[in-house]
Amino acid sequence: MSYQIGDLVIGKVINVKPYALFMSFEDGSQGLLHISELSNAYIRDIEKYGTIGDEMCVKIISIDPTNGFLRVSLKQVPEDQAYNTHDNENRKAPIATEEDFAPFEKKLPEWKEITMKKIKGEK
Repeated sequence: MSYQIGDLVIGKVINVKPYALFMSFEDGSQGLLHISELSNAYIRDIEKYGTIGDEMCVKIISIDPTNGFLRVSLKQVPEDQAYNTHDNENRKAPIATEEDFAPFEKKLPEWKEITMKKIKGEK
């Protein structure tokens, strides 16, 4: 199998370091998923994103021409094509929807009233 930059592939985590997940791929090649390519958010614990044996869909961002070693990205995988066997609910922030802000919308008039009283010096 011949991979190209931009391909989406399924990789299996074979080693975990504080800075990266090392992966193997179907064709026998290996690669590195650097912590900076996991998420746009700060990552305190890389194991919340993957542990040995986990499989995930990643995007190839570079290929070393001398040895075929892959550099891959998880954050560049389109959400509709994401695949990850890691069992951790905290690995991704939930996607905000309009419904998520409904409680704030209900409280807004009350907050405005409190703020206006503070501005006017009332209690």
